[in-house]
Amino acid sequence: MATSCTSTKHVEFLGFGGCPNTPELRKRLVEAEPNVIIIDVDLMSMPKGDPRLGWGAPTILIEGKDLFNVPANENGDVSCRNWSDGLPSVEEIRIAIKETN
Repeated sequence: MATSCTSTKHVEFLGFGGCPNTPELRKRLVEAEPNVIIIDVDLMSMPKGDPRLGWGAPTILIEGKDLFNVPANENGDVSCRNWSDGLPSVEEIRIAIKETN
C-alpha cells in the first residue's frame, strides 16, 4: 500500500456547530485520507477579518487553499457553504488530495 505525504501538509477543516454538512464532510475527509492530520477550525471563534471566513462551512483547506479551488469571498462572515452538486464523495476528495501532491 502506498503511503501518502498528505499528512505532512497543513490541512485545515473549517466548520462550526449547527452547519449540517460539517460532520459528514469531515467523516468523508477522514475516510478518503485516514492518515491525514486535520486541524479543526471553528469559524464561530474566528476574529472578524480572518481570511478563512471567506469560505463557508464546511471547507477543506490544504496549505491555505480550498481543496476544490473555490476562491474565498472578500469580507467573509460565518456561513454554511452551498455545495450546489452536493458534498464531494470520498473518491472526489481522495482524487483532489492526490492532485495537491
